[in-house]
Amino acid sequence: MLKKIKAIIIGAVMVASLTVTAGAQQDFTFLSPDGQTVSMSSLRGKVAVVLFGGINDPQCRDEIKALQSLSDRYQGKDVGIYWISVNTPAEASNAQLKSACGPTGSIVVLRDNNRAAFKRFSGKVQQLPTVVVLNQQGEPQGQPRGGFNPNSDFVNDLAAIIDSLLKK
Repeated sequence: MLKKIKAIIIGAVMVASLTVTAGAQQDFTFLSPDGQTVSMSSLRGKVAVVLFGGINDPQCRDEIKALQSLSDRYQGKDVGIYWISVNTPAEASNAQLKSACGPTGSIVVLRDNNRAAFKRFSGKVQQLPTVVVLNQQGEPQGQPRGGFNPNSDFVNDLAAIIDSLLKK
């Protein structure tokens, strides 16, 4: 009986260790146009709205305006708004990222150099732009949203998700 309990405890410790290791492997890093490194794990503790896009997207300016509207709405709350470029440095310089889609205001602009985070969070259909809302533990809330329709109720739809997470 003691051997069984010991085997169960060892098994549980091994599973826990694998889970922690797998979680650590999911910690993506991004670069800001100023050369700062930002990890996905640093976004934990607050709700994060992440829009993966590219500077060649014709709706890029509309995306930034919508994100800025969200940022204004949640100013002073534990909500971070991020526009993450999937463009490599060869496709878009850091200078281009700083103003690729117009003034970014309080939106944090980052680069997903190898598109690893985009691939992980965009789901089965990888479409640009893709919006993902992450809860306070850094986990996606609902399905990723591919595409952007400036005539939709984009801001209010995302706000409903953010509000529900802030109440938890």
